[in-house]
Amino acid sequence: MDLDDFKTTWRAHKQKLDSTHQVSQQLLAIILRNRSRSTIDEMIRELRLATGILFAIVLLFTAVVAGNPFDYTRAFHFVPAICYIAIAVAGLYLLRRHANALRRAAPHTHDLYQALTKLIELRTRHTKLMGRVWMLAMLAGSMIMLPNIARNFGVDSWQNMVLIVLLPIGITAVSVGLARMAGLFTDYYLNELREQVKELEDLR
Repeated sequence: MDLDDFKTTWRAHKQKLDSTHQVSQQLLAIILRNRSRSTIDEMIRELRLATGILFAIVLLFTAVVAGNPFDYTRAFHFVPAICYIAIAVAGLYLLRRHANALRRAAPHTHDLYQALTKLIELRTRHTKLMGRVWMLAMLAGSMIMLPNIARNFGVDSWQNMVLIVLLPIGITAVSVGLARMAGLFTDYYLNELREQVKELEDLR
């Protein structure tokens, strides 16, 4: 075999290798795209559960305000329940907006990296906002029964002020701390998306 034949054979062999490598990358990109689609579907299903919880909260505390089962005697006693309703409604709005954004975020193979990057940014913002919603809901929830308890100490007593102001903050802080330790504020879907981006970077 002379030099020209060798060069021709080598170029043909190299083209086959490049073609095989390109096909392998395309297959891996398709697999990652399907994984991303599956992750989005799982996030949407989780949003439905959270929506159900918040909707139940709205109904429950609307009934509390309308029926006054705790025999509140002053208008400000209803403030925690009203705040709980407002917080839950805000959470429902955020969940609906995020669900719509996820449905529009269908990743395509040719721009999967960019789509995942934008999805991570979207999910990060949503996770932070919903974290605040849950914390505020916990704070409002810790104040629901306090008016009844505080009445036993007298309206103008210092014990009343401690119960109404400091105790809910303390309960919420402890609850948030325990929830963080248990991983309840960790977004595992966000970690999964970041892992998919890392795998795409490894392909480059």
